[in-house]
Amino acid sequence: MSNVVLLSTRRLPPTYFDQVREDLGDQNVTIDVVGWVAPSAWVADKVNTFTLIGPGRMPAQPAPEPEPAAEPTDAAPDAVIAPEAVAAPETVVADEAKVAPAAAEVAAAGAASATPPPAAAKPRPTGAKRVVKAVEWRARKARKVAGRMLPKAIKTSAPVKFLSGNRANKDLGKTYWERVLSRRDVLTTIDQADVVIALDAGAIWAGWNLGQRKASTPVVLGLPAARRELDMMKAPTT
Repeated sequence: MSNVVLLSTRRLPPTYFDQVREDLGDQNVTIDVVGWVAPSAWVADKVNTFTLIGPGRMPAQPAPEPEPAAEPTDAAPDAVIAPEAVAAPETVVADEAKVAPAAAEVAAAGAASATPPPAAAKPRPTGAKRVVKAVEWRARKARKVAGRMLPKAIKTSAPVKFLSGNRANKDLGKTYWERVLSRRDVLTTIDQADVVIALDAGAIWAGWNLGQRKASTPVVLGLPAARRELDMMKAPTT
């Protein structure tokens, strides 16, 4: 049985680990995950371990489904009403005639009290408060004008997106690697792996450093490269 460690900085759904086993060609592979972000749902039944080293909390275990209620086997007996408990028709009519006027008076009083008083007008700022409000308004307007000065085509262009995304991945990659180094349990899990797989750009820096520290363990980027490493391990030696 092979043992792989997945390095990830993205949110992974539980179904992803079924895909991992299919792509690796081994349904019995043991999967340990070192994640910066918690999975989107409960994954204890999908992986061996999931170690969260970033912010957030692991999802709670879902509550078990309630068992269906048993249907009664015997029909309940019909209720028996005593004749003296039934009021005569003329009595009911007389009671309604007495209650109706009183109920109408109560409803009218409630409607009158439910009408909300008119809201008082908000006083306009004066003096120093007025100056502060004016300065804040001009600052907001200046930020909007500055944002419009850079054409949208430039802000959304591929080079700008690449540079901003590359900077974010680089910062996350360094933080992720530092957190891996600070966790003895994570390093122990990695030492027991047959293959270490960096799944995304944020985990590449950690994968590269792990490859330099322990050359005997293959550290690869992506599942196809991991499949080749596992196939070579399983191939008979001549």
